Amino acid sequence: MTAMDGMTLDAILKIISNFGIPGMVLVIWYFSEKSHERTLKQYREDMMGQRMMYEDGMQEIRRMYENNVELVKNYASLAGNLKDVVMINTRSWQRVSDDVNRNQFCPMVRLKKDAVGVQP
Repeated sequence: MTAMDGMTLDAILKIISNFGIPGMVLVIWYFSEKSHERTLKQYREDMMGQRMMYEDGMQEIRRMYENNVELVKNYASLAGNLKDVVMINTRSWQRVSDDVNRNQFCPMVRLKKDAVGVQP
């Protein structure tokens, strides 16, 4: 019959009979310390797992911010291009407006402007 960590029951009884109560306290302390070490080892492993999850989450957040920066740069470029389109459009409509105001496209108005004198 074996006890924890490879010590046999006979060895434990021999220690207790040779050392008495202090020996029994020593054996209990030994097993308690081993249990404490296992608990600490498990705690370290759990904390390392938590840390890895945290670091993965932080990297994902960092990638999100980097993607947002790229999106802002692309939006700024698009807004610059849109500004150029609006300016060209405005110039074109201004020319159309000027031409309409001068009536250069109506043949009747052009003929009247070319004629000399009073028109009927």
